[in-house]
Amino acid sequence: MKINEILKKKGFAQDCDESQALYKHLASRIHKNNYYVEDAREGMSVVNVAIIGWWKPRFLMDNDAKRAYEFLTPGEHFCTVTPDDIDWDSLKGLPEECLERAHDLNAHFPTIVGWYNNGVAQVRWQLNPDGKYYMDEDGFGMTDDVEVEIYGFIDRQGKVLTKFRHVNKNWDLLEAMKKEAESKAANQQPYYTTPT
Repeated sequence: MKINEILKKKGFAQDCDESQALYKHLASRIHKNNYYVEDAREGMSVVNVAIIGWWKPRFLMDNDAKRAYEFLTPGEHFCTVTPDDIDWDSLKGLPEECLERAHDLNAHFPTIVGWYNNGVAQVRWQLNPDGKYYMDEDGFGMTDDVEVEIYGFIDRQGKVLTKFRHVNKNWDLLEAMKKEAESKAANQQPYYTTPT
């Protein structure tokens, strides 16, 4: 069931938009469910939910605006990222299964939303874990997989400001992406009026 259908069933006011209703719903249930809420700074929180035994960044909460946004589905797919938000040229040469996960917007492996700074947050999206991911507690099952991560930057609603790229440890490129995202965020019109 989609989140807006759940909100309608819960009877949230019609004059409330979806992001306001979701915020109210999460704020009222945060301590009743198995959520792990992280302070993401600048008035933002990341609401992590255990999905298949791993904490996933399921919702973003803008505590200043009293709005929340679905970031990942329960099926571990991005809600705010589209295939157009990926720099496909930077992914050339990656294994086919990594490209398939990117095309599917699949966030099954660790995906991390960093702290907000100047209105943007870095997202680290792992397309393939290293071989230790598959190892059991006795040290068996490790594969020769190489970790593959791509990075992007999002705004307070989870919308992508700089396309996800495979930076291949080029931290200068990552810093340039951050600066580009900050510039875009500074020029955005507010999505809402601040509640009184």
